[in-house]
Amino acid sequence: YQRRVRGQSSLFYTLIGLDALSNNNLAVPTSLSVAGGSVISGDGSNFQVALVNPLGEQVTGSEASIQSAVVPATGAALFKTGPMEGGDGDFFVSPVPLPDRGVYSVGVTGSVPAGFVAPDPAKFKVKVVLPVTVEGANLKIVDVDDNRAMMTSDLSGGAAVAKVDLSSRLTLDFNIADSAGKVALHQVFVRFTNTKTQQTVYFVAQADLNKRYSLDVNFRTSAVKSFGGVAGEYSVDLILGDATLASAVVTNIATLTLDLPESKEVVTVPDKAAKPEITHVFRQPEKRPPQAISSLFTGLVLLPALIVLGVWMKLGANLSGFSFSLSGLGFHLGLLSVLGIYVHFFLGLIDMFATIKWLAIVSLFTFLTGNRLLASIAAKRKEKK
Repeated sequence: YQRRVRGQSSLFYTLIGLDALSNNNLAVPTSLSVAGGSVISGDGSNFQVALVNPLGEQVTGSEASIQSAVVPATGAALFKTGPMEGGDGDFFVSPVPLPDRGVYSVGVTGSVPAGFVAPDPAKFKVKVVLPVTVEGANLKIVDVDDNRAMMTSDLSGGAAVAKVDLSSRLTLDFNIADSAGKVALHQVFVRFTNTKTQQTVYFVAQADLNKRYSLDVNFRTSAVKSFGGVAGEYSVDLILGDATLASAVVTNIATLTLDLPESKEVVTVPDKAAKPEITHVFRQPEKRPPQAISSLFTGLVLLPALIVLGVWMKLGANLSGFSFSLSGLGFHLGLLSVLGIYVHFFLGLIDMFATIKWLAIVSLFTFLTGNRLLASIAAKRKEKK
């Protein structure tokens, strides 16, 4: 049935139809829908399902059951299969202890008392989101030449503070874990933000086979390529993003002062304002010839036809001898058809093979009717003599 309408009159008639379906004495259709949202967090929230009639009213005496609730890729289960708790159209089920993060495919079936039509089995996407923490972090400022650690921090005391220059490297490695252990997320970035110009630079942290993330920033090679030669104080943030997180996690991990030698080049901040609209200029049409030349050309094209008409008139051609017999009409119709086929081929409406096929048919018809017409003309002349 229709769930969305436009206009007050459409809404009125839709409600009348839904009321008729919901209160009829034969069979009331029902449906299953998610009642409390399809996201389950780690705080013990339940998954709720409603079994309702077309007006959204819960069906008294109905029951619902979980048929399956697994992650398609791994097969991990979220709910135990079997009847759901609750009743009378309002049902809920609690997840298994310590469920894995991910998107689960949950199959639900419903049963209804007499007088109702049981709903079709439904498939719902349920996402389990769990909070994550950064563990085992290790941030170092290393000398590029001799690989000597000039500063080390485990970030347990808050954001680190350091000064770096072209002879420095920043290395960072850490784990991301939830209640079940180490996890790998889809998006893990380290963002450098210049506190003065608000210029941002992003680096991607990569995870190894043990799900430990690492990042290595060489300021000697990235000072110009990534930072654009802009020195100053940078706020360093670790950004975690994933479909199984309730929201992105942003953690400030360091404040770095990037010291670069003075450059004569002027560093400009990219202009993000709207650019002027691009208006396409079409090519101007070529100048047409004067009216007199066009008229003269048209006359030259029609001149051969006028000459033909003049020659026919001089030879005494007329329509008085035209034969309106079947052979005469068929012969002239065949000639016109041949000319029509040539015109279609000239205009590209048919190809060469179609032209030959139609000419073979029409030419045979024209030949037979023409032969019969010439025979009748010869017979008439013979009778006059």
